[in-house]
Amino acid sequence: MAINGINSFSASYFNYQSSINNLRLAQAFTKNPKLNSVASNSLNTSYRNNTMNSQVGFVKDYSSSMTNLMNAANSLKSTNSSGVMNDMVVSSSDNAVATATEKLTVRNAKDIDLNVLQLAQSQVNVSDGVKASDMAQTDMNFTVGNEQNSVKINVSAVDQNGNARSNLQMLQEAAGQINRNGSPVKASVIQKDGVASLQLEGSSTGAAHSFQVTGQLGAAAGVDKVQTEAANAKYSVTTDGKTTQHESYSNQITFDSTRIEVNLKGVGNTKIRADVDTEKVASSINNLVDAYNSSLKLLNDNHGRGSGVERQLRNMLSGLGSDQSLKQLGISVQKDGTLAFDKKTFTKNMDENPSWTKRAISGAGGLADNAFSKASSGLNTSSNSLINGNVTNSRSQSQAATNPYNVFRMYSKSGIYTMNNYNAVGMMLNYLI
Repeated sequence: MAINGINSFSASYFNYQSSINNLRLAQAFTKNPKLNSVASNSLNTSYRNNTMNSQVGFVKDYSSSMTNLMNAANSLKSTNSSGVMNDMVVSSSDNAVATATEKLTVRNAKDIDLNVLQLAQSQVNVSDGVKASDMAQTDMNFTVGNEQNSVKINVSAVDQNGNARSNLQMLQEAAGQINRNGSPVKASVIQKDGVASLQLEGSSTGAAHSFQVTGQLGAAAGVDKVQTEAANAKYSVTTDGKTTQHESYSNQITFDSTRIEVNLKGVGNTKIRADVDTEKVASSINNLVDAYNSSLKLLNDNHGRGSGVERQLRNMLSGLGSDQSLKQLGISVQKDGTLAFDKKTFTKNMDENPSWTKRAISGAGGLADNAFSKASSGLNTSSNSLINGNVTNSRSQSQAATNPYNVFRMYSKSGIYTMNNYNAVGMMLNYLI
């Protein structure tokens, strides 16, 4: 058997011959009784398999750990449109004055001072009270409505059998006709201590939704008189130091181009706020701290595996921000380099100084940026550098230098340009003869 010479004429041909030489060399070793054990140990050993499995397992764990840290940091980055720092929640400081909800997606944080001066009201008319059990004296024949819509009410003082109806029966029949015929008012019968009256209330609030009652009222006498006037809501809004006055026919109003829906409940002042959800942000910070601590533990437990692990461990231990910034977020550094998160401190600072706290989280050079950068740097570390400490110990170096298969393999791959035919043949003869 001959091993090809070194003086070939192209790199591609050298590479091809390299593979052929390795195969022939392995075959030669396995047929030589003197070196069979050496080749066997070099090519396939349980030690190498176990070492390889351990290395692959660590690289997978390392990659998963850095990915988890990156994802946790990304959820807090302001540039992440789906992250918690861009997930606005709408609230009112006094729900007795107004409640607020997000109708459409709110894109930016905002504070709105709302002063409710008057609620929108429906018109209300109430008839004079009559004894419910007394017999009706006259028929009812009246109209309820406005210029756009009205209904006529006709109630006889006697029923189909010619029996006299009571005042209560007359009022109940009138209310039924009003509610069945699409009137712009809602009718109800009020009873107390044997006295009954007919109440009419406009179906809509606002000064434009008033109504009139005209005709023969009978048992509902007095229902043509207004007890409560229809009225618009009146309120003022202050944003960025500028106050404007407003009116609305409804107690349901909107802000921020209809993105925020507000229901007026009473007279007074309240602050409508659109801002990040403090609970969600706190949960995301806690997840980041857990991911950071987990990554730090993995690196510390495997610090001897390779130079890449050592570099990333130093990178992580350099911290995620200044002491002042971390303190503002309720984060403290423990003696072993891990982090601890105090939700109460974070929530307090978020309420008292939200702008500064949010900058410390997602601003340039903030917690999220720093953690994301460290995780990204870790993921860019080569796999070889993560485990090179495992394969460069003195014993393995010595074995590699004296192992004939490794020597020939080394020169068949990279020594072909510097090693002449005489040296190659000489080395071959020394090993194989």
